[in-house]
Amino acid sequence: MQKFLQKDQLAREEHILYIPAAKIFEIRAEQDLPPMALPTTDADFLQSRMHGICVGEIEAMEGAGRTVCDFEDVPWEFTLDMARQVWDESRHTEIYERLLRHVQSTLGEYPESRLLWECACAEDPAARVAGVNRGLEGLACDVFAQLVQLAQKLGDPIIERAVDMVLADEITHVRMGSTWMRKLTEDDPARRQMALDFQHHIDELFNFGGARQDGPADQVSISISREARKMAGFTDEEIDRLVKAASASAAY
Repeated sequence: MQKFLQKDQLAREEHILYIPAAKIFEIRAEQDLPPMALPTTDADFLQSRMHGICVGEIEAMEGAGRTVCDFEDVPWEFTLDMARQVWDESRHTEIYERLLRHVQSTLGEYPESRLLWECACAEDPAARVAGVNRGLEGLACDVFAQLVQLAQKLGDPIIERAVDMVLADEITHVRMGSTWMRKLTEDDPARRQMALDFQHHIDELFNFGGARQDGPADQVSISISREARKMAGFTDEEIDRLVKAASASAAY
């Protein structure tokens, strides 16, 4: 079996449209819009956000599956945890596909970027779980906690309860990634730092030019959730670093 698949090798149905994330941001800028939809100004916020998450869950499922296949010289328990994550992400994909229907949208209505998959292509398993489980799943904690708060304000218990269930899994995935990053780099501080540097790169990339901020859930594109991140095992220092990086992106 071929290992370390590239983004142009992902299989998709013909109606799925690919546009690079940078191009999407460029088009929104030309229309005097922020890089990502805002809950208070974009009429299609819920549809576009649900679509982006659904696509992200598909790529997360693929990424975890490739991690099972890509790495052989790892503990069996690592492979088992990654296989468990594939199962989780497959359920998340189904949940969000149904939530898309709930907000009167369908998969393929919005363009897809392959940015998430590109970030899941690290060739070291320690870097892979640092970038995916701590970086991308950490982002998911922010996004899902924000959606739960917005659903509460909208009085939509279907979105609130469904997303809260998925958030519980994402918190587990972050903690699982932290555990394996430490175990895989236990006697190699240089390798651990390399993994952390990769995670920091992912964090910066997914600040979306300042779209992720430490602000109210209903006023920013993506609000950083201190509560969810603490539940996932992030330290105050790590969260403060993320907030500082997001502020720098916004200023830039």
